[in-house]
Amino acid sequence: MNILVLNAGSSSLKFDLFEHPDRMLTHGLVERVASMDQAIDGVFGKLGGQPVDAVGHRVVHGGDRYYQSVIVDDSVEKAIDELSALAPLHNPNNLEGIRAARAKLPNVPHVAVFDTAFHHTLPPHAYVYGLPYDYLVNKKIRRYGFHGISHRYVSWRFADLHGKKRADYKLITCHLGNGCSVCAIDRGKSVDTSMGFTPLEGLVMGTRSGDVDAGAILYLINHGKQTPLDLLNLLNGESGLKGISGVSNDMRDVLQASKDGNERATLAVDTFCYRVRKYIGAYLAAMNGADALIFTGGIGENSDEIRAQICAGLDALGVAVDAPLNTVASKEDRQIGNAQVKAWVVPTQEELLIARDTYRTINNIPHE
Repeated sequence: MNILVLNAGSSSLKFDLFEHPDRMLTHGLVERVASMDQAIDGVFGKLGGQPVDAVGHRVVHGGDRYYQSVIVDDSVEKAIDELSALAPLHNPNNLEGIRAARAKLPNVPHVAVFDTAFHHTLPPHAYVYGLPYDYLVNKKIRRYGFHGISHRYVSWRFADLHGKKRADYKLITCHLGNGCSVCAIDRGKSVDTSMGFTPLEGLVMGTRSGDVDAGAILYLINHGKQTPLDLLNLLNGESGLKGISGVSNDMRDVLQASKDGNERATLAVDTFCYRVRKYIGAYLAAMNGADALIFTGGIGENSDEIRAQICAGLDALGVAVDAPLNTVASKEDRQIGNAQVKAWVVPTQEELLIARDTYRTINNIPHE
């Protein structure tokens, strides 16, 4: 069974074709297209005639409606559209990809796999904000969490490497890339995560601000004469590593600038690492300890310097990296620390999990 995995962006479409269960046949990116219909045609041009038996779609926001992956029909499309108000930078693009793919392949099943679904197990005390209760009930203002596909995969992979289940462990997973989040996973269930109502909350990211006092935003509106749209663009696209360093949103560039003596770049690196370290400490408290700390994502998998700086000073909480292990250049799953809380690098494979979920959803097999 060949499963096509699609991840639709604003002007690009990533694709991966898997032969179930785990064999990748091909993958690629179609970009700079005028429409998603053109992008879908481009994907099939690159597939070279290989058959497609099912399609799995990454969808960022499932709100409080979707707790697991679902087969797409018109009602699901409508729901994803309605949830676009909660994820205006993501869901509309995801939906456009779904519609174009369903038009191209109307006779095969399509499955929506939601980034928020893994976090449906958050307890109320972790997802509620300190707002009037009406805002939670009637306006759905709450923590939803994101990167759930990645957090779910690496927690499963860690347990599988040890011949066990996620339910056997308490884990803290750090997805660090251009977008960043940390997740506390207690016996297989997400119990807290750094991203919130939107992917803006939490860690300092490539171009996103992370945590900012809401009062500062109101101040800029009232005294800086900036519009909400101005600030949305500022917080999403001009902040984070890029905004602090003035160099780049790419951690590799910022690290190099720091080594070259750029003080703002050094501040950006220090702030990034400090914010991650704080969340790790918070989640150790939330779960009363953890069995392992897992790094994933482009920065988490590839930057031994950032991993070391994040973990520096956490030894009192049982977290440390082993320098020889941490500096080994590898693309494989590997342990990088032998302290009480084991430190690991587990490369994420979100597309693989989407393919597996697609197969399981179509065949009514319980999700792992």
